[in-house]
Amino acid sequence: MATFSELKRFVGRLFRCRDLVTDTDDDIIVTFPSRNSSVEDESISFTISNTELKGLYDKVTSSSSDTLELFTGQSYETAIDLDYPLMHREDYPVVSEDTSNGIRYTFGFPSIEYCIFLFLKIIDRQSGQRPLLPMKLRRPIDYFRRYDSEEQLSFYSLLPKLVGELSLKIETNNVTRINVFRNYKTSFVFQFMYRSGLPLVEFTDIDDMFHLNRAVREQVDFTQLDTPPLREYTSDVVDYYKLALASTDPYIKYISFYHIMEYFYDEVFKKKMITDLRDRITHPDFVYKDDEKIYEIALFVKNRMRMDDKSGLGDERESLKYVLSEYVPIEVLKTRISAIDANAVQYYQTSKVAFCNAPTIPWTDTQGVYTQLAKRIYFTRNSLVHSKSGKNQDRYKPYSDEIQLQKEIPLVKAIAELIIINSSTIM
Repeated sequence: MATFSELKRFVGRLFRCRDLVTDTDDDIIVTFPSRNSSVEDESISFTISNTELKGLYDKVTSSSSDTLELFTGQSYETAIDLDYPLMHREDYPVVSEDTSNGIRYTFGFPSIEYCIFLFLKIIDRQSGQRPLLPMKLRRPIDYFRRYDSEEQLSFYSLLPKLVGELSLKIETNNVTRINVFRNYKTSFVFQFMYRSGLPLVEFTDIDDMFHLNRAVREQVDFTQLDTPPLREYTSDVVDYYKLALASTDPYIKYISFYHIMEYFYDEVFKKKMITDLRDRITHPDFVYKDDEKIYEIALFVKNRMRMDDKSGLGDERESLKYVLSEYVPIEVLKTRISAIDANAVQYYQTSKVAFCNAPTIPWTDTQGVYTQLAKRIYFTRNSLVHSKSGKNQDRYKPYSDEIQLQKEIPLVKAIAELIIINSSTIM
């Protein structure tokens, strides 16, 4: 947990008075020029009380939290991802009172306590390194002064707008469990979406909310793009790849990358079937006049073509394994995954996919690696596309499982790329 001193320095940097903030009990004095004053040296200032800031810190750190949910016995608050909230600031807050059940819903800019909670999350996320101020928090104060009179400018009025996102706060008259708060939230979210037609999505991770994990893109060396392509690729699978890259939703990404693998199921399965059958009937031990040998061939074909209705993991999973074996060399795959995410290879070796219990990948097991790789991908895919309530343990839950699914994207992206490349033809 971030210390109060770390929070105070962060707040000081946020209000552009980094050099004036010390570890003492001094207040933070925020000063900036008056835009309406004709006197050049006249300025506007307000004070961030050290005592009040410490009180907020103590209140937040004594509350409970889960991901981006902050709650006490009688209040709950979570961050909402809604496009362009600052453009409609006059519409907030939206307050709804359920007087019968003693519930108050407030949808608008976050409370001051929730802002502090988010800052502590940012500091913790960057633990061990000098905390950087996210780009979203670097808006100039003048941006907000166009809409707020100077008399209203204060720590409490500016901070929620500097955060620039919305939250849903639920308050109750009685002590309430977290799961009950979540049920109230679900009810509010559905009613909002039903009446407005707008999606109301929660932020589930501080990285996504403030783009902390967004690496600075390397500048493209356009001098390297004047080399013409030397391979011809299948247009359908390139379209799936394009769809995956165009989406920010890990669900769409995963399914699109999976479609690239699925595209080759029939082709590779048929090729594998023919090769194995040809090997058997041309083997020196095979005698076409031997009834037992003929029956073995019949059983081989029957078993290869079967579909296990109970598990649904019949020839599709086998086909996936064949596609992986055909187009995806393991060492090349590991190298490509590491280029996308340096920690992913180790993660896949040691961590299952929690929401569907998909297995780890034993990279060094030359016999079993493709089997486990196919299981991990296929179990995850089934969890995404099947939604029976009776299989809650293996069902992907949108938003709550999103962070976990995001970790699977480097794997399927690297596999899809290798399949596209290795299935192409030289021009």
